[in-house]
Amino acid sequence: MIKRGLVLCALLVPGAALADEISGEWCSPDGQSLTIRDNRVVAPSGIETDGRYSRHRYEFTMPEGGADAGAAIVLQQRSEEEVLYSIDGSTPVSWTRCRAVTS
Repeated sequence: MIKRGLVLCALLVPGAALADEISGEWCSPDGQSLTIRDNRVVAPSGIETDGRYSRHRYEFTMPEGGADAGAAIVLQQRSEEEVLYSIDGSTPVSWTRCRAVTS
């Protein structure tokens, strides 16, 4: 009975459902994208670099050769479809999973 109550509480608390994982392609509201594959990321500039991966969080330093070079980037997964993206501790911006375009 206690287990059932805990599961019910977890389902009722906003944000309690955990997203699967942060790996994949993410798109910003202004059309940028990045791809996370374990400890590697393809930054919006198209340059691939290493980062610190955990299942629902990813951190990396923006590589040289692109906008915001040298900036600390943190992505925190909020749901299966949303991450919060912040640059050098700035106010996070919501990014969503990129969708394939079909005709």
